[in-house]
Amino acid sequence: MMTSPTLLTSFLDEAARIHPASVAVQDRRQRLTFGEMQGTAARIAALLSDLGVVPGDRVALCMANSAAFCAVFWGVLRAGAVAVPLHPETRPRKLSFIYGDCTPKVIVADEGLARTMPAICAEAGIEAAILINAAGSELDQLFATDAPVPRPGVGSGVIDADLAAIIYTSGSTGDPKGVMLSHLNMTSAARSVAGYLGYDSSDSVFCSIPMTFDYGLHQLTMTTLTGASLFVEPSFAQPLFALQRLAKSRATIFPIVPTMVPLIAPLADRFDLGAVRTVSSTSAALHGGYIDTLAELFPAARIFSMYGLTECHRCTYLDPAELSRRKASVGKAIPNTEMWVVDAAGQAHRQNATGELVIRGSTVMKGYWRNPEKTAQRLKPGPFPGEMVLYTGDTCRLDEDGFLYFISRSDDILKVAGEKVAPSEVDAALVAHPAVAQCCAFGVEHPVYGQQCVAAVVLKAGHDELTDADLGDWCTTRLEPHSVPARIWITAEMPRNGNNKIDRHLLRERFLESVRPEISKTQRMQPSTPAADAARTHI
Repeated sequence: MMTSPTLLTSFLDEAARIHPASVAVQDRRQRLTFGEMQGTAARIAALLSDLGVVPGDRVALCMANSAAFCAVFWGVLRAGAVAVPLHPETRPRKLSFIYGDCTPKVIVADEGLARTMPAICAEAGIEAAILINAAGSELDQLFATDAPVPRPGVGSGVIDADLAAIIYTSGSTGDPKGVMLSHLNMTSAARSVAGYLGYDSSDSVFCSIPMTFDYGLHQLTMTTLTGASLFVEPSFAQPLFALQRLAKSRATIFPIVPTMVPLIAPLADRFDLGAVRTVSSTSAALHGGYIDTLAELFPAARIFSMYGLTECHRCTYLDPAELSRRKASVGKAIPNTEMWVVDAAGQAHRQNATGELVIRGSTVMKGYWRNPEKTAQRLKPGPFPGEMVLYTGDTCRLDEDGFLYFISRSDDILKVAGEKVAPSEVDAALVAHPAVAQCCAFGVEHPVYGQQCVAAVVLKAGHDELTDADLGDWCTTRLEPHSVPARIWITAEMPRNGNNKIDRHLLRERFLESVRPEISKTQRMQPSTPAADAARTHI
């Protein structure tokens, strides 16, 4: 029976039919063609079914970028289940919350993480979850190309309104929120973005963006949709080696986030990156200076500046033809999507206005998993009866031609090196220290990382010996790496507003005033170069 083209699994079926011998994905360890990927996914789906997984069950993938991650993802969907991709560096406390929230039936974890999972599951109250070591024989034998392929039928009955994935993203409360994405959400996003980026079967995509992040995951869906090849890199933590592998791969498409640009710039001239014809950037607005840098590093490539949220995958993109005139803009709505801004008076505008960005289209999430209160804050009635649109919480400006300019996020969530950081989560970690009386985390702008997290701390009496380094070590053991504050500022008091709440804005101003003499002194002592200027601004 023909599968619906709006089911995500149809992408793999079609790719295996049209391009069976073409490379679907490869990492440093293995390579799978589309035909082999289809067979491996079917065997993984059968294994999950044998373990009791039924359509709608959640399967967590606590895995780094790899060919195995890709195969497990397709296998989960083939079983009719819901994939929950989780970054392998997620701290145990947060994993426990997520597991307790989505109650996965099965957890597939990288070898080093599999040993810690039973304790985390016990804390989450899901001791019955089945654990699979991604490098163990149970899964590894399913990758054998001569292994039998099960008959179709597992996961039948799934429709495009059903969930394909839940992607957890931090919220203003500090607790992660599970963004529910249906098959239709994900197929719509893949078709729209792959269409304007121009992916086709002759392309190869080098993905070092975590596939637990929606843009990384969509590299898999877009390459499968178009028959392109995917080179997966575990991370960009070692940029020299990552760029070396990019050059060797001869990849034609290189997706990045803005914070990768200053890591690429001093190393790019060591390699032949001339095969890259498209560079796409998302997560945060791409700084104009970064656009110039990318144009110099990849002179033969088209550069796409994009902006989006997990809740709808992608909001806008700037046509490369507009880069010279509108570097500060993040462009217009992606195909098959509408956008407008709503001002303080509640009026909708499509040009010449500033307000909260609203997105309408089939890419808009189904809501937050088991969180109707937060869902109601973001999904509200649209212009037509019965439809819901996404209120992003982001403040943006539309110019006279309808081009969008990002201003700020309306909530307190920080974007540090492309990762979301909840200040309240930082506060909770520091306040748990027996010597800390008060804490307030906030963000400051940074030319390389976008934002950096600063935590202001008031100590309890009698603990003057405690240093910012001591508190930094405390945070390192309790927070994910990107959430550890770049600076812990021990201060005597917290300014408060009329409601007796900490005045975060005034606190930030006081902090910046306190560090200006440090920055000024450093600037007088050192020569001025772009790299040095960026380093000096590092607080």
